[in-house]
Amino acid sequence: MKDEADFKETMAMAASPSHLTIGFLVCLLLAHSPKSQTKAFRPPKVTPSPQTRHRTVTATTALATSVATPHATETRTAPKVVVSKFDSYAPTFESHLVDNLKYCAPEDVARAASDRIANDDRGGEPYASCLDAGCGTGLAGPNLRRLVSGALVGVDLSPKMAELAAELVVDDGPSPVVENRLRRCSETARVAFGSDAPRRLYDGVFTADLLNLSNANFLDGFGHEVRTMPLKPYDLIVSADVLCYFGAMDEILQVFSDRLANGGDVIFTTETMSSGDYSWVETSSGRYSHSPEYVVKMGSDAGLTVVSQEAFTPRMESGEKVLGTLHIFTKK
Repeated sequence: MKDEADFKETMAMAASPSHLTIGFLVCLLLAHSPKSQTKAFRPPKVTPSPQTRHRTVTATTALATSVATPHATETRTAPKVVVSKFDSYAPTFESHLVDNLKYCAPEDVARAASDRIANDDRGGEPYASCLDAGCGTGLAGPNLRRLVSGALVGVDLSPKMAELAAELVVDDGPSPVVENRLRRCSETARVAFGSDAPRRLYDGVFTADLLNLSNANFLDGFGHEVRTMPLKPYDLIVSADVLCYFGAMDEILQVFSDRLANGGDVIFTTETMSSGDYSWVETSSGRYSHSPEYVVKMGSDAGLTVVSQEAFTPRMESGEKVLGTLHIFTKK
């Protein structure tokens, strides 16, 4: 048969010294396997890099026909790229992600924190303070506010995204002012209410690279009470759909550990490859996917203990579910 002859010819080429890699052979087998043609996901074609468990994957629209590229030297998305992307994305971010992509990572992170309180893991007590690391426009804020008795601080790399978070006010009436939307107002409008002025949702909002929080810039002009990045460790740190812009996890998890109080929790999400022997990969989207086992190792090295890792879907992309993992770590 012609298909069988083509397959033998391709395998013969793969066996030559210039093509002989495990990843190459595996992907060729996937490409010619009848079963692989029916899978919902697109298995990437990967070539080993000098750092054998780190990969860069470029996906295409055809099953198992992607073109692999050498491992990039970058271990995270460049901060200036993130700022440019999200500054321009900010005005339509919420409507696009929530309405079109069924974005739920912020909600699920807050749910996990709520479960930690409800399940008596924390004696039923709310968190004393919280850092929303990569707060974006503040989508996690309303749910987090109910779980935190003290300061709720937001920080984001994108000034335009952070400004939208800074405009949020507590909407604690019997029904939302705007159904299914966050409530915002300018400081001029807020103070016009006088003694009835609604409270800001966040107690302080800053712009900063998460790897350099000591140089965080306070967003002035919104009436927040917390004007300098707190030095006191937080009881809770959350990061929803943010660490997908980091490949190597050692530095960021060490930052979280250093900023976390003993007995506190770190709750965050990552994207996850469906299978493969890897620590992290950079995908064609420019984001990174991580092996849950690798995350546990990096967390342990940073002084954190894993509580749970839950598979979940943070959003849809190109009509398909994005594979993700919801992580809970604690510091003992």
